[in-house]
Amino acid sequence: FYRMNKEYLKKVQTIDSTIQTAYDCLAGEQGDARNWELYRFLYHPNSQMIRYESDFVDGEIRPQYMSPYDFTTSIGKYMETIKKTGFYEREIHKIKKVFGNIAHVWSTCESFESKEDMENNNPYVRNVHSFQMAYYQERWWIINLFWYKETEEFPIPNEFLGIE
Repeated sequence: FYRMNKEYLKKVQTIDSTIQTAYDCLAGEQGDARNWELYRFLYHPNSQMIRYESDFVDGEIRPQYMSPYDFTTSIGKYMETIKKTGFYEREIHKIKKVFGNIAHVWSTCESFESKEDMENNNPYVRNVHSFQMAYYQERWWIINLFWYKETEEFPIPNEFLGIE
């Protein structure tokens, strides 16, 4: 699960490369296999992924916690086999704050259902991701990832879009 792979280690040497690798691992057309081993490698063993969305049981919007392993075995399987479209994300703005060996990154991204949609700049949703990260053992780790999608009720603020 966390074996030392020199190719993987190259991808976690900077904050930006670690986050870009997370986006790249998720990308693909329906039916394309993803590199879930690399995706899990980005995360600290005790990390949490927290999506803030409607609960499937009662529809209430609330944080939903999962480990990267749970994410890749449930949502990952859905993305590869059930979802009828592809999935691609493109970061459109980043706010990065670093103190010592810890970082907090607000990464605003657009999601697309195909490469063609991405080339035509036709996203179906935008999200704000909150990455909490730490540097140790000669690499960056994602400690937690928390995200929220844009809605009419909660449009993405200009600051998170790079607009002053």
